[in-house]
Amino acid sequence: MDELEFRRRVLTEPNVRDADIMDATRASEANEKFLDDVLDLDKKINEAMKIDVPDDLADRILLNQAVEETKVVRPTFTKRMMSMAASVAFMAGLLAGQINWGNVFVPQAQASLGVTALEYFYGEKDFIASLDESSSIEQINAKLTPFHYQVDSQFPYHVYYLNHCSFGTSNAFHAVLRGEHGRVTVFITNQPSEDETFNDDKMKGMVVPLENSSMIIVAHLNEDVAKIAENIEYILKPM
Repeated sequence: MDELEFRRRVLTEPNVRDADIMDATRASEANEKFLDDVLDLDKKINEAMKIDVPDDLADRILLNQAVEETKVVRPTFTKRMMSMAASVAFMAGLLAGQINWGNVFVPQAQASLGVTALEYFYGEKDFIASLDESSSIEQINAKLTPFHYQVDSQFPYHVYYLNHCSFGTSNAFHAVLRGEHGRVTVFITNQPSEDETFNDDKMKGMVVPLENSSMIIVAHLNEDVAKIAENIEYILKPM
């Protein structure tokens, strides 16, 4: 066995004493000294590993962990909410100079009902212009049922056209009536609103709130839409 192999085996298994190890030890003083040094180091390592552990060591470790945890600052719900509020206020301050506040207070939901009504009117007026269905009160009430309204007496206007339609984000009762100055379009939708008037260069209209619903009327500029709204609202009753 050469010296390199001897040292490798002694380092790997210092307490093994087979014939090859013993022969190599006796054949060389250097090998004998190397073996003694390794055995001495192994003895010191074993002695170092035999340190007695205090009986209360586990309790001390747990106590130290508990103390360290109490030092960790955890944000309370109130502090988190205050932090969020501060962030929102900060962003609001940054945006304050960028917002046109005159437009913020315009009732967008209401305005959209008028815009939607005008768009629908112009989209269907050519199709409906020649129709005359002369709808009865029974037909009117049938179309009003999904919107939880009925008319309780004779309808005061001739009805050229009667149907349901898609109106913005919801559906609507859709009727075309005979006004004093031409045809008048009426929508009733379950979208809530507030009083509003609207117009363009040819048509005008108004939005009339009906509890949680709305009535929208579109007519020619010289039509009295407020009178039409009053006449219909008078006979329109919730189911």
